Amino acid sequence: MFRQLKQASVIISSAFQRMLSYQFSVITYRIGEVAEVLVLILMWSAIYSSGNGAVKGFTLNEMITYVLVGNLCAVAVRSFLPSVVARDIEEGKLSMFLVKPIPYIKYIFLNELGRIFLSTVLSVISQLCVILFFLDRIFINTDWRYICLIFLMLILAFIIELLIGFLIGAIAFWTEEVNGLQTTLERIKRFFSGGYFPLSLLPIYLITASKYLPFQYSFFAPAQLYLKKVDLGQGLEGILIQVVWVILLSLIVRVVWHMGLRKYEAVGS
Repeated sequence: MFRQLKQASVIISSAFQRMLSYQFSVITYRIGEVAEVLVLILMWSAIYSSGNGAVKGFTLNEMITYVLVGNLCAVAVRSFLPSVVARDIEEGKLSMFLVKPIPYIKYIFLNELGRIFLSTVLSVISQLCVILFFLDRIFINTDWRYICLIFLMLILAFIIELLIGFLIGAIAFWTEEVNGLQTTLERIKRFFSGGYFPLSLLPIYLITASKYLPFQYSFFAPAQLYLKKVDLGQGLEGILIQVVWVILLSLIVRVVWHMGLRKYEAVGS
């Protein structure tokens, strides 16, 4: 057990050290994130200034809270795994893991934790700074039951993000181009997560569909919980849906990985 923990810490710390050499890129991306949030707030402020007291049950302050809390959750669970997995497959780096004692899947997940640590921390800090700026305009939720449920939801959302990211990257076993698929899925995720606008503005059939997809639990669902627009029971139902997705995606990852590995070894031989 101790040996495995030490191995994990070495992988995570090594990935973190490598990311320190990309400080400029990390910082510029954070500036873009803050600008995007501010644009969304300005856009909704302009919509409400036209005389709309509430939009689908959201007051302006609630909408600002939704944007700020939702984006904070989204940056906390985000990863960039697809490009890393695809690159390892395309460049043949996967071969050295086939003779190493640590499985590639375990390595790549631990490596991703170290790789995104700095950018995630800076993203969370920058989002919190924006929240502090609008502190007099947002709803404050201090109910520990809701906060704990949101935290658990985000942990599961991060696991789902890693699993989906690995699956997208694994497409490189069959094609050299995964960027198009990744970009398309990012837009779908953004839409069904509620990143563009609250999902409650959508037609009822899309709201129902989004409930059973894994995407809304990284933005819309935790923001709704924070605003107490859904109760704890509905939040627990969302957690259950996430658990089902984690199990399902884990099984799919195993199947896709073994199928891809057989193709990879066949080509290599």
